[in-house]
Amino acid sequence: MKEKKCPVTGLPIVRKPEWEVFHPGPDYRVVFETIGTDIIHAIVSADRGTYLDFIDNELFLSVCAELKVEKTKVYVVIDYDPIREVSLNYKQDYADLFYNWGPWIALLVVYNVHPDITTDMEGLGALCPLKSRAMIVDTYADAMRSVLEAKEQCGRDDVLDAVAADSEEDLKNRFLAAVARLSWLDLVNHPIDIPPAGSGRESYFQALEALRMDLLEREERHKLQVGAMKQEYAGREAQYGMHLNLLTEESRKSRRHFEAERDSLKQILALKERELAGVAHRYDDTIHVLSSLCRQIGEAGIEPKLQQALVGVCSDLSEREQAGKALGCELTEADAGFMSALESLHPVLTERERRVSLFIKMN
Repeated sequence: MKEKKCPVTGLPIVRKPEWEVFHPGPDYRVVFETIGTDIIHAIVSADRGTYLDFIDNELFLSVCAELKVEKTKVYVVIDYDPIREVSLNYKQDYADLFYNWGPWIALLVVYNVHPDITTDMEGLGALCPLKSRAMIVDTYADAMRSVLEAKEQCGRDDVLDAVAADSEEDLKNRFLAAVARLSWLDLVNHPIDIPPAGSGRESYFQALEALRMDLLEREERHKLQVGAMKQEYAGREAQYGMHLNLLTEESRKSRRHFEAERDSLKQILALKERELAGVAHRYDDTIHVLSSLCRQIGEAGIEPKLQQALVGVCSDLSEREQAGKALGCELTEADAGFMSALESLHPVLTERERRVSLFIKMN
């Protein structure tokens, strides 16, 4: 397979499948490739205009490790063609890249920059440390020629030429960097570097310094408000805690009272059950006695007419006792007669149905 080379520098280009990442939120793809031994080229592609959400720092560092430039300088070129907006998170990642976790980026060149993000890109470039530079160019060819010039200069001096102090470009970069520190990085404690009188731009920097002091005062006021709110809510929390403890104790007392009352009712219920058992036993004894008396009368040698009358009385009493036991209440002679007639007319009725019928009769 023929080796791919950069059309501007003639250096070999290396691209690997693992050097590609997709950002699902903004719906764009970033592809990294190396050019030569110290140039990293990142291409952002999308089907429509989108925004930058964060920097793929781990992937970028793995590409740096492949080039073995972690402790030496590297040149970075980025194609921002579909980007129309830069998120705050991306700007903060950018500052971390240069000042905290990234390698020494001697030069950062971005191209295909849309007018909507030009100011953001200039602000990001102004945040570069002294040993680094950033620039915006039009095309890939312009970017690679800028890298070649920077490499030639770094080969002589190891550090790129700095912008002349207090020049128009220097003042612009300092102003953008101050704005970036205040708005992106929240560095309100970092004083504004006001240029000397007569530069014609000191009023802009003085306005930024006034803004910084206002932000400091607002931050201090916010801290006091937060402290007061924390103290107030700590007091409320203590009060609610005491109230909750009281409610918990009352709940425990109510539970203990309920359990005691429940136990008492269980004892009463057990007593009533024993009483009912005794009543049922007495009913059984009475029924047994009446049945025995009927049998004895039937066996006794007395006048048949009198015998029949006595057996009839005993049978009625026995039936009444049995019906009363079944229904749980004492029955009159009329009630017993009603139950007997009901059972004769409707023998299929259940005990519950007979009881309901009697309760209806008794109103």
